[in-house]
Amino acid sequence: MKKLIIAIAAAGVFMQACNSKLDINPSDSVSSDEALSDYSGITAALNGVYDVLQQTEYYGRNYLVMTEANADNIYIAASNSNRFLSSFRHDYASVDADVRDFWSAAYTGIMRANRVLEAVDGISATQEQKNIAKGEALFLRALMHFDLVNVFARPYAQGGGSQPGVPLKLKYVIDQPARATVKEVYDQVIADLVQAKELLSGVGEATKNHASKYAAEALLARVYLQKGDKANAIVEATNVINAGFTLQPSGVDYYNVPNSNEEIFTLIYQDAETTGSDNLGNMYQKPGYGDFRVSPDLMSTFDAADSRRVYFDKLGDEDVNRKFSGQSGKQGMTSPKLLRLAEMYLIRAEANSTANPAAAIEDVNVIREKRNLDKLTGVAPAAVLDSVLAESRREFMFEGHRYFDLIRNGRGVNRNFCGSILAIKAPCTIEANAFNIIWPIPEKERNTNPGIEQNQGYE
Repeated sequence: MKKLIIAIAAAGVFMQACNSKLDINPSDSVSSDEALSDYSGITAALNGVYDVLQQTEYYGRNYLVMTEANADNIYIAASNSNRFLSSFRHDYASVDADVRDFWSAAYTGIMRANRVLEAVDGISATQEQKNIAKGEALFLRALMHFDLVNVFARPYAQGGGSQPGVPLKLKYVIDQPARATVKEVYDQVIADLVQAKELLSGVGEATKNHASKYAAEALLARVYLQKGDKANAIVEATNVINAGFTLQPSGVDYYNVPNSNEEIFTLIYQDAETTGSDNLGNMYQKPGYGDFRVSPDLMSTFDAADSRRVYFDKLGDEDVNRKFSGQSGKQGMTSPKLLRLAEMYLIRAEANSTANPAAAIEDVNVIREKRNLDKLTGVAPAAVLDSVLAESRREFMFEGHRYFDLIRNGRGVNRNFCGSILAIKAPCTIEANAFNIIWPIPEKERNTNPGIEQNQGYE
């Protein structure tokens, strides 16, 4: 049968048949008319979008590893498998395969979401079914555009949104789009999420593996914070905090068992599915590639009583991450918890850190008490943001948050493990305004879309 062909910038990205982690027939295995002619076809097509998120090139491993390696929580061992060296060193080239593959995966997912949005109103289904399908597609499109603009464009604060962002793809069409501004991308992401939360108003906290009203609100809180819109970040985070989710205690199996009541949106992997050595956890663990070690600087921030210390182990004299030790007995396998309640408390805390420092510390203490730590008291107003970011670092270590926490706040990356024979050679400091704080536009994209602007420093 005729395969669907999609492209970003006329690249002719071919939607290959999925090794579906959601156990569905991929929507692109049949002609577009047949695949999207009824509600079951729309459902299968949506699952094809979630499938993109699960690919190794995206949340299955690479995006989480690359953004974590960009920061200061981990280092690459001197003896390594030659993976993600450019991410740790910030020495990307425009032909970097990992950068290219993430770009292609995200835009493939966006195009699949667009196909659903264009087809859903024409199918025979209830209005509720159409609303939910449309809401899920909008949520997913927003997530992927947001992830792209976070790594391929400078932070919102560095130019007030006027700097080059990424191409916005809002139609299922082959074209050669220019880069929208960062503000234009954020405006579209926010518009998609606002509409999504209305369309998903009846999809509550029990839904964790597909988009829900609360997933849309939680992602909005993250987007608003990254943009610097603190007031709206507080509103959306508070909506989720009051929705009925509950913080869970730290435990060795927390990341091995999906769908706790803390989770807002979890990208589920079926128990029988594993990508073997390419699992997220196998980048940290032996046997497995075991390339990454825990930064001594991160280790030094932990009190002895902190229950999150359960996520560390030893490999010789070095500390290693064991958060993703293995779901369903599959080493390194995990279902990424992309949005969870702890983040909402810390988003609200950061947003309040200047205008309402007492409220910020109160939210930090909610997390600290759950992690077996004493409450913070007597924190000077000037030190509140530092306290928030330190708690976020411990809470979300190895989950890809730290890098964005740093560059959002103009702090750059400062590492304290330079020159050790245990680690590969890498820069100790990457300034917040350095050209290589962000990734290059892939050369493959520029070859097919000559008008697209390259990031400064990568020309």
